[in-house]
Amino acid sequence: MADFGETVALHCTATLDDGTTVIDTRAAQSPLTVRLGVSDLPSAVEVAASNLLPGGRTRVSLTAAQAFGERDESLVQRIPASLLPDGGVQATGKRIVLRTPAGAIDAKVLSADADGAVVDLNHPFAGHAAVFDIELVALVHESAIHRELHPVGCACGCDKLKAQIG
Repeated sequence: MADFGETVALHCTATLDDGTTVIDTRAAQSPLTVRLGVSDLPSAVEVAASNLLPGGRTRVSLTAAQAFGERDESLVQRIPASLLPDGGVQATGKRIVLRTPAGAIDAKVLSADADGAVVDLNHPFAGHAAVFDIELVALVHESAIHRELHPVGCACGCDKLKAQIG
């Protein structure tokens, strides 16, 4: 079994409540490499993965709130053209990345004109319950230095050593 903070390789199939498969690592023939507790997978999936031994499988059924979040209509907003990539009109239905001081935000363009666009900032799968079928393929072993969780400035100097070895 893996602890939070450890890296694992998972095969994962995620299916939305409408039957759409949104993740299928078996079809892609490449398992996900996930650091438990800090990945983009829903926390309930990571908890389930942490309780598996290599080769173990489980199914996790999640509500919309647990999976990708409920739809929030306040996240449908009009933004000026100056905030759009390339500062111009975007194609309706296209997904774009908006750059903000807080980081990148994925958005879907609902409509656009020369003055700006109406964008949906919800996760693409928001509002959908999902079922995750997961298999723990392997624990990914890292060196002792990479497993160290000492804070920056630790008295032992491990942060400096980690920076040197990359």
